[in-house]
Amino acid sequence: MIILRFALICCLISTFVVFPSAAESSENSARCAVQNVKGAYGNAKAVFAGTVVSVEEKGDVKIFTFRVEKRWKGAAGKTVRIAAHESARYQAWFEKGKKYLVYAEGGANGTLWEQRCSRSKRFEEAAEDIKELKAVKNPPGK
Repeated sequence: MIILRFALICCLISTFVVFPSAAESSENSARCAVQNVKGAYGNAKAVFAGTVVSVEEKGDVKIFTFRVEKRWKGAAGKTVRIAAHESARYQAWFEKGKKYLVYAEGGANGTLWEQRCSRSKRFEEAAEDIKELKAVKNPPGK
C-alpha cells in the first residue's frame, strides 16, 4: 500500500514538472485579447461615457441603464441600456453610481451588449482611450 501511494505521488509530481503548461492553460484560456481603440471603435455599435443609474437581472442576463454623458458613436438617447450575459467565465462588473467608458456591440432587435473581452473600462482609467477616440472620430485632414 505504501508503494502504491508513493507511485501515485511521483506520478502527480512528474505531471506538473514535465507538463507545467497544462496547469497554466486554464488560466490563459480565461484571458482575452482586447482590441486597440481603433478596432474596438470600428466593431462597436455604441461608444459612450456614462454613469450606471439602474441594474436589472433577468436570469443570467444583467441589464444596465446608463445616463449618457459623452457620445462618440451610437447611443443617441439620454439613457442607454446595455445587456451582459453572465456565465462561469464572465460576471458583469458595472456598478450602479459609477462612470464608465463603454464599447457596446450590437445584437438582435437592436439590443446593445457588453462582451467579456470588450475594451470598456472605468472612466477614471480611460484617459488614453478618450484621447485616441477624438483622433478616430475626427481624423487629421478632415
